[in-house]
Amino acid sequence: MRSPQGSASASGRGLSGVGQPHGDSAAHIDIRDLRHAFVRDGMVTHALDGMDLEVRSGELVSVVGPSGCGKSTMLRIVAGLLPFTSGLVQVGGKTVSGPQTDLGIVFQNPVLLDWRNVLDNVLIQLELRGLDANQYRDKARQLLADVGLADFHDRRPRELSGGMRQRVAIVRALIHDPTLLMMDEPFGALDALTREQMRIDLEKLWLQQRHTLIFVTHGISEAVALADRVVVMTPRPGRIEKIIPVDLPRPRNKAVVTSSRFIAYCDEITECFMRNGVIRY
Repeated sequence: MRSPQGSASASGRGLSGVGQPHGDSAAHIDIRDLRHAFVRDGMVTHALDGMDLEVRSGELVSVVGPSGCGKSTMLRIVAGLLPFTSGLVQVGGKTVSGPQTDLGIVFQNPVLLDWRNVLDNVLIQLELRGLDANQYRDKARQLLADVGLADFHDRRPRELSGGMRQRVAIVRALIHDPTLLMMDEPFGALDALTREQMRIDLEKLWLQQRHTLIFVTHGISEAVALADRVVVMTPRPGRIEKIIPVDLPRPRNKAVVTSSRFIAYCDEITECFMRNGVIRY
């Protein structure tokens, strides 16, 4: 199937359009020829092999690929949590050489503290940064209200559903107003209905805040439903197979996600995975 919007193939370096942002906004993230290998007991595992990607300020980019293709490794490298083997990684025009502070990260596991209530779990982000948490209480309450938790400030994590706990984790990642938000399979452990509602809620929140957002997922339809562009990864060692601009109106409501254009984008990604043997019928 032809791309709905003439997407760029990314099977190698130097191809026209590979990893290039569209529009006039400056690049917030610049990744060039990124390579990383894990070495353990003399065994080398190549996780990433020649990854090129630019993400512009305020863009929402989904990264979709099979397990073990380096998606999470790439996030950890951008966050400065993992030294990489070779290449160039810049965030906000500065080379990444250590942990980044102007970002928020949401993992698949919300990692909430059982002995703290919802509000205090959000405010711990400020405490760890040496900021006065009391000055952020009103903002935390507003963000919790924005994600449907206005009446749950005093609840403990054990009193919340999985989706509610993940909403708390998202608010915690946003409370210090980072310019960059990175999400690593944040909805992976949720049931299908909760996952779809979380996707809808995340898009609403992003439309309000307009943070630069990288969203890692295994879900093809989830990637399309959220993204301005979808980065399709190959199996390990991870390379970018294709970058697909998604030209669909927002918000991505029922009419959008059931449209023929939406289905065409999903089919294009599916065909990428079929070519690489990730999906076999």
